[in-house]
Amino acid sequence: MNILKSIWNVVKSIWNKVKKTSVFKAFVIWVAVVIALVFMVDKLLMPAFAGAFAKTGVVPSLEGLSQEAAESALTSAGFKFEWVDEGRYSSQVPAGMVLVQMPKAGRTAKIGRTVKLTKSLGLRKVIIPDLRGKSQNQADISLARAGLVQGEVVKGAHQSIPRGVVIRTIPMAGDTVRVGDTVKVVISAGMTTGRTLLPDFSGILMDEVYPRMDRLGFKVGRIKRQKSEDGARPGSVIETSPKFGDYLKPGARVDFIIAD
Repeated sequence: MNILKSIWNVVKSIWNKVKKTSVFKAFVIWVAVVIALVFMVDKLLMPAFAGAFAKTGVVPSLEGLSQEAAESALTSAGFKFEWVDEGRYSSQVPAGMVLVQMPKAGRTAKIGRTVKLTKSLGLRKVIIPDLRGKSQNQADISLARAGLVQGEVVKGAHQSIPRGVVIRTIPMAGDTVRVGDTVKVVISAGMTTGRTLLPDFSGILMDEVYPRMDRLGFKVGRIKRQKSEDGARPGSVIETSPKFGDYLKPGARVDFIIAD
């Protein structure tokens, strides 16, 4: 016990002498400075670099807004904006309006941050396939693959298309419609009573077509100009819709494509 006490007294004496030296005092000061620097870096400098002290704001709700309204709202809130090049189809948000925003509405973000915006392309549009000459079942499958719905089946007649085969669709093949739209299918039923045969107007000038259409009891619908690959005369008929050979009711409307 006396030995331990003697050792303790010696250590205590040495410690008291060391504390009074300038080296020890310098060491203590250096340790204090290091601790202070570590504290400043951890609590002040790092958060500052990380943006903890930067001003923040709430990202406004932009979905469904027009481009002008969305950009104005972001600018007023102190944010920047960037439009994504490719839009997305939507059955709920009209074309041209904001469909998606990142960050989402209600999120807290640093003022000056860029908010990415995606426009809606509206409902996806498709071209009605040409079903002429197909069976009713084949027509149903083709329309379903195109994202369209087969609607009412209408009975018609044609000079050469046999009974039970598709003559045409309403709207016509080649027309652009929205996904999910209903398309009527005209099926040949061999009936010609009360109907008139649509002749072949190919190559005939449109000025000559009008009086013939009047005599047949038909109406001229849309007229579309198109460059002819076969060198057809300008103003002459390239194609009709419905196509020739179809038996139509009086007053039926026929669309024309003529050479430009």
